Amino acid sequence: MSRRPTAIFVLGAILALVSACGTAKAGTALPKGDDAADYVGAKFEQVIGKLGNAITDTRDVTNSLDAYFKFDDKWIHSTVTSARTGSPESRAVRHRSQKNPDEIIDTYTPADGPVEYTYLGPMYVQKGVSPTAWVSMPKPEAGLVQPCVWGGVLTPCRMADSTVDAYQADKRAVRGAKSLGDGKTALTVNVPFGVFVKNKVEILPPSITDQVGPELKKAMVPSTITLNPDGSLVSFVMDAKFSGDGHNVELKYDFRFTGKASLQDMPKLPDAAQITVLPDRAAMNDFYRRLGEAQGS
Repeated sequence: MSRRPTAIFVLGAILALVSACGTAKAGTALPKGDDAADYVGAKFEQVIGKLGNAITDTRDVTNSLDAYFKFDDKWIHSTVTSARTGSPESRAVRHRSQKNPDEIIDTYTPADGPVEYTYLGPMYVQKGVSPTAWVSMPKPEAGLVQPCVWGGVLTPCRMADSTVDAYQADKRAVRGAKSLGDGKTALTVNVPFGVFVKNKVEILPPSITDQVGPELKKAMVPSTITLNPDGSLVSFVMDAKFSGDGHNVELKYDFRFTGKASLQDMPKLPDAAQITVLPDRAAMNDFYRRLGEAQGS
């Protein structure tokens, strides 16, 4: 857990530096391969000890993640949209399965009060996870101390972990940079699939990870990071299709900032009678046990 914030800060530092140096004309390719590694890597080393709180300082924003993973004939596809706004901050995350429209989990942490809320789609209510769609539970005592644990950025933080791990293992992982026509910059980094699996960008069951052999572990997942002219992140995409060890893999993880958040992005709560109250840790643990069983069935 403690590595996730560091990884995203490192990534942010790299991105800002690449953008600051990207003075090429629109559409111009910046250094590739070994040259790109030197181009970005030297500056990476200069700033690694001077990283700021990039994630915690990014407020009043909305995000989206489209996540698709296929292993042979097994596949999952989900979207996650989130918003955070205010000081103190309110946060909302909406998970939607593109495979089963009734598979919904939303979370809402209002700035005020001691509780946060979860909304369950029909699939979970029908399976007895909760007698009502809405559930309340105590907020974590520590609050938002590790921003990458928050569901709105959990997967992109793991994507960032994977990108940084790939760079640290081999600086040649940085394959190229390109100045786009609208002043944006795109940086491409190759991430071994083994690193993707290790960092749990997608949490895969043992029935799949046990089949990931040496060929698949070495397969590369191109990761493209697109930046605004001021160095702020536009999007972060992992997109690959490859084969190995007798299996076929497809994946695409597309994260991007989508706009400015406001309190209008927060959900409206129903009447208290329609909310199941989980008063303590024991009740929460039982709830999450039932939720896990429903997801695994």
